[in-house]
Amino acid sequence: MMNTMSSGESLGWESLLQSGAPEGCTLQAALFTTYDRADERFLVENLLPVLLKLNHEPDGEGTERSCFLLKLDDCLKKLHGRIVVVSSTLREESSEEAAAVSDGMYGWIWRSIRHLTVGKNNKAVQHAKLWLLHWAKNGNEYIEIIISSANLTNSAFKRQIQAAWRVSLPLQPQASKTRLSSWGVFPGFMRELAVSCGDDSHVGRFIDLLARADCPQGITFVASVPGKHSQREQWGAAGLRNIIPAVRGAVSASVLSPFVGSWSEDALHQWCAHFEGKPDRISLVWIDINHPWVKNWLLPASTLNNLIAAGSSLLQLRYEPNDNKQTDHFHDDHQTGDDRWSHAKVYAFKRGNSRRLLLTSANFSKAAWGEEVRSGELNIENFELGVCVEQAAWPFEHLTEFEDSQDAATSTDKLRRSSRLISWAEATWDGKVILVECKSERDVTGQVMSRNKPLTITKWKTGADGLRVAQIRWLDAKRQPASVLLRCESEELIKDVFDARRLAERESSFPDEIDESEVQTIRDKLLIEQYGGKAVTDADADSDLIVAGENQDMEEYAKEQSGQADSYSVEAFVIARQHLQVVDNWAGQVTLAKHGSNEFVLEILQRDGRLLMAAFNRQAERNGSDETGARLAAEELALRLKHDA
Repeated sequence: MMNTMSSGESLGWESLLQSGAPEGCTLQAALFTTYDRADERFLVENLLPVLLKLNHEPDGEGTERSCFLLKLDDCLKKLHGRIVVVSSTLREESSEEAAAVSDGMYGWIWRSIRHLTVGKNNKAVQHAKLWLLHWAKNGNEYIEIIISSANLTNSAFKRQIQAAWRVSLPLQPQASKTRLSSWGVFPGFMRELAVSCGDDSHVGRFIDLLARADCPQGITFVASVPGKHSQREQWGAAGLRNIIPAVRGAVSASVLSPFVGSWSEDALHQWCAHFEGKPDRISLVWIDINHPWVKNWLLPASTLNNLIAAGSSLLQLRYEPNDNKQTDHFHDDHQTGDDRWSHAKVYAFKRGNSRRLLLTSANFSKAAWGEEVRSGELNIENFELGVCVEQAAWPFEHLTEFEDSQDAATSTDKLRRSSRLISWAEATWDGKVILVECKSERDVTGQVMSRNKPLTITKWKTGADGLRVAQIRWLDAKRQPASVLLRCESEELIKDVFDARRLAERESSFPDEIDESEVQTIRDKLLIEQYGGKAVTDADADSDLIVAGENQDMEEYAKEQSGQADSYSVEAFVIARQHLQVVDNWAGQVTLAKHGSNEFVLEILQRDGRLLMAAFNRQAERNGSDETGARLAAEELALRLKHDA
């Protein structure tokens, strides 16, 4: 469950695992930013099935499980390189997030999904939580934007409460500088992210999408990018001046953040000055020492003392396990028995009757907002992104102050951050050579991991700024390189290998857990199913592509398939008609793609057409009851591919 909202509304209560795009849309591309490496199990079993609209179950058994994995693999191949995940190689926050590591079961998804890390040019922490989804339907295109506090981990969606903002907008046929400028700092944030990843093309594609949509009214973006910046650049805390109400008077700030950094009184004054506020008008929502979230929320005792000394207010988020009325909830649907803890980061700014609500990835820390240095510049460590909604309601107006600030949960520890010796890495394979690049100021060793025993990387070239490069000859397509294990002193970093081969060379790969002997048969059945053929089940896993039911006689089957009670069609004719209907369904989608001028969709359909033709030819060669129908369908597809597609 997530708190989601749009302009002028109060917070709602719903799941983020759904789409706001019009019904019937198909995914064209997606960009996700997350803090640490994305949890593969979460992607495969939760997020991707929703976005790709898979109709087989990840927790199925036998054929159902194989169908799910092969269908997912096929969808990812179609979207090869068009799904991008950007993360950090650094760690901070709670041990719960650090524990969300992959078990390697689904490592094959990274053959098709681009996993980029920040930090190629300078040290950086990727802490923003952004989803950009490109959708299409019948020639129309849409962009869906989600900005939240949620990482791509199981714990983020099952053990935490998040705050999120979502919008779905139609895309215009042509890009416009005016439209792009309406998004404020958002495009600039994307450009900085691309530079830090060392990959302009894959992130830049999504900037082009922003230039085809108008930013909703009443929405302003606030972002942080790592580095030292003039306060005129509007990054970090300097960007808060863009969202404060224009009326006169002091600005009050309310803060909900599970992690609070180390703040001195001077630093608090500097932060407030950016939005014409003062520390004595800060209200921090916090928990007491008996609250169940105490292990996950972090407030240094020194920061609490400085907040109190500066005149800030500490608002108590009450919790009574057996008393719903004595527990403060985020929403009417938020129940006392809900054992998830809040990972949301929400700020409210108020001046007179004017209100602004900021939903963001930024904790209340100098790493997120920046620290003013002697030159007057802001030194920022993190990539952060937030969205400000005008006149939106602050959901914690009812909270009261702690009677005794000593009851507040505090820690002697600061917000934990471990420094990575390997600050950036990339690995790709073109079918001949694995190219490994990483950035480290110290010597690095590495091994290529595959189904075979690990292969040690023996030769590295060292370039400027600690950039290290290795090229490893690898021709074995049956045992693809899965990942590269990099070591620097006691530190290890696993970098998945992206499969950069041409499509024809990638078609034969499949998920590791599936028996190779069943791969082609199930793939053929899934493709037929996709274009209107019989659904694949365990019962017909080893049967022909389309056959009569086991207990049906031919006349009954002909009636069922044709819809005519007096049909006396022979089996071959009925099956041929079924096959040709699949061809017609495919051709209908080709026509729609042509009318919509969607080249990407047309390329996918051409690829599917070739695979369908091959599937029908294989069926005909098996000399089953549908040999004639399968051959006719293959011939019809060959003609249509030549003249129509």
